Amino acid sequence: MGSKGYVQKGEITLKIHDLSIPLEDGMPYFNGDPIPTIKQYKSIQNEGYNIKELKIGTHTGTHLDAPAHFISGGKTVDQLDIADLGGKGTCISYDPSKEIELPENKYEIILLYTGYNLNWSNFKVFENFSYIRKEHAERLRDYGIKLVGIDSPSAEHQNSKNFETHRTLLGSSIPIIENLNSITLSGLINHTFIVQAMPILVKGGDGAPARVVAIEV
Repeated sequence: MGSKGYVQKGEITLKIHDLSIPLEDGMPYFNGDPIPTIKQYKSIQNEGYNIKELKIGTHTGTHLDAPAHFISGGKTVDQLDIADLGGKGTCISYDPSKEIELPENKYEIILLYTGYNLNWSNFKVFENFSYIRKEHAERLRDYGIKLVGIDSPSAEHQNSKNFETHRTLLGSSIPIIENLNSITLSGLINHTFIVQAMPILVKGGDGAPARVVAIEV
């Protein structure tokens, strides 16, 4: 499930790490969301070309939460500036039961590695997943990030009623990337890289599946 590639630009080698999880039929999903279904709609054998039909929710697989997900009047996916979905980032190990240790150096984007999605192949629906504590969301906000990511299906505690973490971050116009690829992310802890998130441009979207990469020079 992990993926890494190299691009040579003159004397500079770029290491491109794909932090996304592929969309596939029957993949794990958040209980209550649409069940992901991907099936063959047209085939080379019958029609001379291939087309697949996708039925997924806006928060399937690796995806981005726009402010409109929880904030009335908040920006939708198509209203976000793509420049705000990329920048200088790092990855830190994170356990919501412990105190968060933010880097001394300034980063625009922080990705949280919990290891939750290392068990991806064993999931049907997500349970007992990692999340971001409200107090830690506040610290991330005050640190000055413009985007945060986590390798679990939600930044919110499974039994949350008030959605305080989402409201803290999205209410401060900080989009959230969820369901990052734990395998790839594990190799980037304490590294510095450029992050770029590319959500599907859903008109009026509260969120959207996204391709997310980390680029090391």
